[in-house]
Amino acid sequence: MKYEVKTKKLQKSEVEIEVSLPADFLASARKKAIEMIGLSLDISGFRKGHVPENVVVERVGEGKILEEASDILLREHFPKIIGQEKLDIIGRPKISVTKLALHNPFELKAIFAVLPEFELPDYKKIAANSKQPVASEEPKVEDKEVEEVLLQIRKNKAHFDWHKNNPEADHHNHPDLEKEENLPILDDEFAKAAGNFKDLNELKEKIKQNIVEEKKFKNIEKKRAAIMEELLKKTEIDMPEILIESEVEKSLAQMKDDVVRAGGKFEDYLVHIKKSEDDLRKDLRESSEKKAKIQLIFNKIAEVEKLEPNKEILENEVKKILELYKDASPENARIYVSTILLNSEVLKLLENS
Repeated sequence: MKYEVKTKKLQKSEVEIEVSLPADFLASARKKAIEMIGLSLDISGFRKGHVPENVVVERVGEGKILEEASDILLREHFPKIIGQEKLDIIGRPKISVTKLALHNPFELKAIFAVLPEFELPDYKKIAANSKQPVASEEPKVEDKEVEEVLLQIRKNKAHFDWHKNNPEADHHNHPDLEKEENLPILDDEFAKAAGNFKDLNELKEKIKQNIVEEKKFKNIEKKRAAIMEELLKKTEIDMPEILIESEVEKSLAQMKDDVVRAGGKFEDYLVHIKKSEDDLRKDLRESSEKKAKIQLIFNKIAEVEKLEPNKEILENEVKKILELYKDASPENARIYVSTILLNSEVLKLLENS
């Protein structure tokens, strides 16, 4: 059937719909509601499922029956209404029944967020004109940089050895360990212990290679950041609140996880930074809105360019996650990995533009 729907666009990519269903729809749903309620009633003199209508109405009341009938109508027809109107709903809709009376049309109003419609800018041109080009030459590494890494490795080794020899200690504040005379000697034996290197020169060479790779990665990240910043500036999107809030919660959850991983308590962390959880949510809002917006842009670029994640890599990564997190939802794991891989494909496209 064709539903009578009044649609109104609201701010922040929200839509309001008003729907009226014929009175006979409510009458039919009422019969179903009476049958369902009758199955759960245990009344002396009647077999379950064979309780007369008038007895059910007398026992539970007309209000309860109409309430159940309303739920039946919503379950049966709301998804079809959304399909008819071709609306991409995000999150849970706010539905209110505005008329619920026998022999009258059943009327409802619903407000929900939808995926926003927007025009992509010339993303390839933006990427090509990025002000942060990746250096074509091999990044240079100063001897000082290698020495700084070696010093940190020695400090870590001294710290590790101290706790190995003092297992009862539960603190990590050891300023004396960082003095030169208390650090392990930097020689071939140290290199071998640090990672099975042949000698000190091989360790230094490996450190140098790592620094080169890190600098290359940072150069790429700079270009990516510049491209994304320009995309954000040049793309007008009326952002749904639910997407922003979702990103805020993700960032907050990551922050909590980081604190716990470091051996701390999030409550103590809040005391240390003198902020409440709500303060952090406000602080995270701007960056979260950018993340949500760039994800919408990336999704649309992927759609336009017909990009897809590598299926083999996708399956392998999902498998790893499910092995590591036994309680994880396979569907959520797939969405998570697919999004990361698809974003990577979009970034490769932009970097090569």
